[in-house]
Amino acid sequence: MSENTPPDLDLTGEWDATLEGRPVKDRVYEVATTLTSPTSVTEIAERVDCTKAGVRPHLEWFVDLGVLEKVVDNPALFVRNEASFEFRRVTELTREFETPEAIADTIEEYRERERELAASFKASSPGAVVLADVDYDDLDEASDQLSEWRAVTRRLRELHEAKLRLESHFPA
Repeated sequence: MSENTPPDLDLTGEWDATLEGRPVKDRVYEVATTLTSPTSVTEIAERVDCTKAGVRPHLEWFVDLGVLEKVVDNPALFVRNEASFEFRRVTELTREFETPEAIADTIEEYRERERELAASFKASSPGAVVLADVDYDDLDEASDQLSEWRAVTRRLRELHEAKLRLESHFPA
């Protein structure tokens, strides 16, 4: 390999190595956290490297815990429960900031970035943007900025929720 040749990136191999040797329940959880669209037991079993019968009880257990949602019964399709993950992110924010005052500056920083992104797209929300209608020289850059705007909007919502939780623990 020459000095200008980038190293081989084997992200799939890294993922497989991470999952290999771990208990089925742990492997199912790792896969469950990535299920952003309804996914069949067969596909999950393939990704976990286990039988369908081996993953089913774990999937049902994660549904009971609120980590997953069962979208359809036959064939069974699962998706991660976004509300559960958002709750966990908000809980982490309350631990990180500890007081309502501590979180206020961060909220303002995110608000400012949200205003900048809204101005660049001349839109009121990320959902109002149609990339095909955007006047950008670089569509990839526009897509990246739209993705960032969605992330900033989500993070602002989480920060506000964390601030409300903190305010309920530290009344003025």
